[in-house]
Amino acid sequence: MVESFELPVELPSCRLALVTSATAQVLSVLLCKMDPWRTLGYHADGLQRYLLREDPALVRAAVFREGVLAGVMCVRSPWLCGASVELLAVLPENQGKGLGADVMAWIEDQAVMIGPNLWTTVSSFNGDAQRFYARNGFDQVACLADLIKPGFDELLLRKRLRPSEGLEAGETNEV
Repeated sequence: MVESFELPVELPSCRLALVTSATAQVLSVLLCKMDPWRTLGYHADGLQRYLLREDPALVRAAVFREGVLAGVMCVRSPWLCGASVELLAVLPENQGKGLGADVMAWIEDQAVMIGPNLWTTVSSFNGDAQRFYARNGFDQVACLADLIKPGFDELLLRKRLRPSEGLEAGETNEV
């Protein structure tokens, strides 16, 4: 279950607020027209279900810039001794304005309280996303062949937010 990630929140370049039915409907249509979702064959109805389904371990936030829908982020926590950015998308007309970096910095501030790792996956053909995550301190740790669609690989990326503390004798790591 998500232990942090309180919304809404004001960031330097944008505002994050919980995804609503209306924003999920708009975002799902727009994401299907963008890569990597277009190339991987995602459909609006499936994305909309993902954005709205009951899942206490997943926080979903719409990103707004100057009051206008500008993107979306979804973070799963806990996941592998930390949190996982399942979805981070900035709509094309808002790219290059610092929204992605501000959202990622906020995610990191929240995730460091949960565990030492922050994870994400990126499509191997999505060079822009790979460069974004590299600029933000992520390293590739694995290639997941044919994960979403045959012929397309996903790259598992990790950012160490702090040193791992290890477990004392008899402790378990809740995941």
